[in-house]
Amino acid sequence: MAKVCANPFLQPLNDTIGAHTLMVQTFSRCVLGSADEVDLDELSATKLVTFMIDNHDSVLKVPSDLRAVKEHLSHLRRAQMTDTDTSMASPPHSFCRQMSREEFDLQRVSGPQGAIVELLENIIQDKNMSIKDKKKKLNQFQRSHPDIYRRRFPTSESEAVVFPERPQRLKAQLMFLTLKKPFQPFQRTWSFRV
Repeated sequence: MAKVCANPFLQPLNDTIGAHTLMVQTFSRCVLGSADEVDLDELSATKLVTFMIDNHDSVLKVPSDLRAVKEHLSHLRRAQMTDTDTSMASPPHSFCRQMSREEFDLQRVSGPQGAIVELLENIIQDKNMSIKDKKKKLNQFQRSHPDIYRRRFPTSESEAVVFPERPQRLKAQLMFLTLKKPFQPFQRTWSFRV
C-alpha cells in the first residue's frame, strides 16, 4: 500500500481524494478487521493504518536481535541433527538402571501386595477400632485377598491370638438369673365363680 501511495507515475485512482487517503479508507477494515471485533472505531482505525503505511519500513522490520536468535536456534538444530546421526552407533543414554523383565514382574506383584499386607497389619494393630469392627473388616479382607489373609493367619490358632475369647462368666451369670425366679408367696390367683 505504501508503494502504491508513493508511486508518482500511477494515475489518480479518485479525483476528489488522494491515493493515500483512498488506500487507508479502503483497506483499514482489511488490515485491522477480525471476526470477533466488528465495531471498530473509524478514527482510531484510520490513524493506526496511516501510521503503519507511513512507518512500514521500521514497524514491519524484523529486529536484528531476533535474527540473531533465529540463527542461533538454526545452528542448534543442525548440531542436534549431527548428534543424532552419530548417536545411532553408540548406545542411548540411560539415567536409571534398566531392570530385566523378570525383575519388573516381581516388583509388579510384590509392590502392591506389600501395601495390602501393611493394611492388614494396621487393621489388626488398631487400638481404637472395636473388636466387632475389626472382625467385620477382617472378614471383608479375607473375601477380597484370601491368599494374603492365609499367609498372615495360616491356622485358626493364629486368628485366636488376635482375638482372645472373652470370658463367658458374665453371660452365664445372666442366664442363671433369668432362669431363676424369686419366690413369691402371695401370688394372686384368679378364681372363677359361677
